[in-house]
Order: sequence, then structure tokens, then C-alpha cells
Amino acid sequence: MGYGINWGPEFETGIDIIDQQHRRIFDYLQEIDHAITAQQAEEVEKVVRALIDYAISHNTFEESLMENAKYPLLGPHHEVHESFRTRALAYNTRLEKGEDTFRVAREVRTDIALWLMNHIKADDQHYVPYVKKSLEGSFVSRMLGKFFKSPADRK
Repeated sequence: MGYGINWGPEFETGIDIIDQQHRRIFDYLQEIDHAITAQQAEEVEKVVRALIDYAISHNTFEESLMENAKYPLLGPHHEVHESFRTRALAYNTRLEKGEDTFRVAREVRTDIALWLMNHIKADDQHYVPYVKKSLEGSFVSRMLGKFFKSPADRK
């Protein structure tokens, strides 16, 4: 990636579905970088909007796992996610108002990447033991394994 933000083991939570979703966000960041480099304004806007939607959906999913695990700090974690949501949706508003697509995309790329890296390494690591314990052998765990594995892993 042109700006040096890549997925690495330091971002792993050990919860496969969460790690897959986090990797997908990193992939979106790479797609934004490639579209900026190629000077494809329409693609840049499309990927920025997809990244924002995906990241917000991911946070909601993450919170559902925390709620199921009875994570005691869900409230504060939710507030962090809500702050992110507000910031992220402001980028959509700027695009809708016709602000320069490339400038907004560069800000999104940097802002969301830095937020994500810090959030995974700090905030997300706190809930991992709770969620892992609640998923062990649970119906949710079996279904996540069944529906979110790649076709090659299902064989």
C-alpha cells in the first residue's frame, strides 16, 4: 500500500470472524489508495462509501458479540464506536456536498486507518477474552464457522 498501512499479526484478536472483518477494512483502505493513484474519482467515492458502511456494520456486529458475552465495558466501547460513526458519516456528507473526492478520500484513508489500528490494538483487545469464552462451543461459534469460512476451508 502506498501509504504503508498493512494488516499484520499485531492486529489479530484470535477471533476469526472479527479478524476477517478487520482485514476487509484494511483491504478497503488499499482499494482507496489504488483508486487515488489511478485518479479514478468515481471509484474513489464508491470505495470510500463502501468502507464507511462496512466499518459501521462491523462495529455493530462486534457489539452484538460483546453483548452476548456480557462484556462489562460494552457501554464505553459503544460510545467509541458512536464517535467513529459520527466522524465517518461526516465524510459521506462532505462527498454529497461536492467536496473534492480525492481530498476527502485521502483524509478517510489516513483517519480511518489510524483509528482502526489504535482501536484494534487497544480497545478491541479488552473484549477478546470475554467474546472468546462466550463463543467456545456455542451455536453462534458453530454457525460463524459454517457460514464465514472460505469454500476451501469447508471441505
